[in-house]
Amino acid sequence: MTSDFTAKYRPQKIEELDLISIREGLGKVLKSGKIPHAFLFAGPRGTGKTSAARIIAKAINCLEQATNLPAGKAGNKGKRVYPEGSSRGEPCNQCDQCLSITAGNNIDVLEIDAASNRGIDDIRELREKIKLAPARAQYKVYIIDEVHMLTTEAFNALLKTLEEPPKHAIFILCTTAPEKLPETIISRCLRFNFKRPTIKEITEKLEKIVKEEELKAEKQALIEIARGVDGSFRDANKVLEQASFESKEINSDTVKKVLGQAVGFESKKLLGFLAKRETKEAVEEINRLIEAGANLRFYLGQLLDELRSLLLKNYGIEIDGQETEEIDLTNEEIKELIHLFSRAANELKEAVIPQLPLEVAVIEWGESDGAEVGQSSTRLQTRPPIRSEPALGESARPSGLTPSRSGLLQTDEDLIENLPSPRIKEGRNKKFTLEEIQGRWQEVLTCVRPQNHSIEALLRATRPKSITGKVLTIEVFYKFHKDKLEQEKCRRIVEEAASEVFQSLVKIKFLLGERPKAEKKFEPMVATQTQKPVPPAAPGNGETTDQDIIEVAKEIFSGTLE
Repeated sequence: MTSDFTAKYRPQKIEELDLISIREGLGKVLKSGKIPHAFLFAGPRGTGKTSAARIIAKAINCLEQATNLPAGKAGNKGKRVYPEGSSRGEPCNQCDQCLSITAGNNIDVLEIDAASNRGIDDIRELREKIKLAPARAQYKVYIIDEVHMLTTEAFNALLKTLEEPPKHAIFILCTTAPEKLPETIISRCLRFNFKRPTIKEITEKLEKIVKEEELKAEKQALIEIARGVDGSFRDANKVLEQASFESKEINSDTVKKVLGQAVGFESKKLLGFLAKRETKEAVEEINRLIEAGANLRFYLGQLLDELRSLLLKNYGIEIDGQETEEIDLTNEEIKELIHLFSRAANELKEAVIPQLPLEVAVIEWGESDGAEVGQSSTRLQTRPPIRSEPALGESARPSGLTPSRSGLLQTDEDLIENLPSPRIKEGRNKKFTLEEIQGRWQEVLTCVRPQNHSIEALLRATRPKSITGKVLTIEVFYKFHKDKLEQEKCRRIVEEAASEVFQSLVKIKFLLGERPKAEKKFEPMVATQTQKPVPPAAPGNGETTDQDIIEVAKEIFSGTLE
């Protein structure tokens, strides 16, 4: 049994390529007989781009399918060519051309690493050599790997060659980042997108190798490999190869050891603790994970993958190759956990204590009551003080709405917004009734006024509507007002003021409501030197017109904002 599965099971024919779409697309091109002078293979690493490029080079130069040149012409002895426009089939992998290309020593097929040969001088040298006719093959083939690494000057030099290529030259450009290529280069190539393979496609490839190598492997073990290699056939081959060293009977535990996951530690177990708010047990599980030598990055990836599957399953979407257990978490809680663990994964790169970001995420979740999680999850992030920033002037936030557990409307962005960090040490988890908040609402307005009197003026045309956990919903009766108050810096000022007044973290959401019919006449406030007339705090206590409110708001926002 060979120790190199990657080389042994590298595709050598079109029909052996792992991606169905690429097999079909390249097959049609070869059968048409119209070979383009430049291909572009774009897609994630390990999906078969270089293998496909070599197969194309063999197919267009294979001697088995070529036709002898007419006898008697000088220089034609022993040389075979394809008639112009003739159909190509699969390479024979037996002739001199096929064997030398497979071995990588064909002088007419050059593989260039653009990461190491990225300068203009390298491309100029290529342009000079490309003028020479092929030594033995029908076509000279230039396979440029990671072509996006070329410099701007090198791209410009390559572009000239692609615009006027010699008839005997074919370029195959391979890249994992097609977005970095100039449009002028892309437009001159026949593009094939190598999509990320599915769990099923990778598993089927592994099953073929298992059969050829006469190994015994559990179906679930192969699925675990497919899920753990981030869409790379090449990585899947290497993991299977390494697992085969352990035993010819490959099971899930063997695969987990190879992938760096501690055996016996399932992400579902930690999610179960989190669903029950059992913080101590969750932290202890993380410590046991560290003691077992698990790969935290891989473990966090599993957590996020499990949460994603749970979220999509709640919307009737099943993930290929993934079995999801029932865990008592709402959609909003799942989204909050995704945010917490995504942040932990980013912080893991620079963490002095590896498990600390994960432990902090778990503790923040345990201390919250669900509604507060989005606030506490960003508390460790540093940001400039609110007072040092202008009050308004940025565009309004997106208006896409989703239902929350309480039935209120909230934007997806709200779930991960930063919460202002007022200096509060006590009463952090204190709960308030709507009546208490309404009774002290004037204190909030008073607290807002020194920071920005225009925001305080707008708030007088609103009223507290409901309180759920730490989320206070304020009803606004004019869309113009709502758009202004929902701007991030405005909302933060209101949140900071409310948090200071109630000595507890408060998150604000604005809801556009229908203005109730009034019984009393509208009595405008007495204007001060720094404040223009505005409607009273509760629109229901007096009657005014939309035009009155809009005119006042326009005056406020005409240039007097601080």
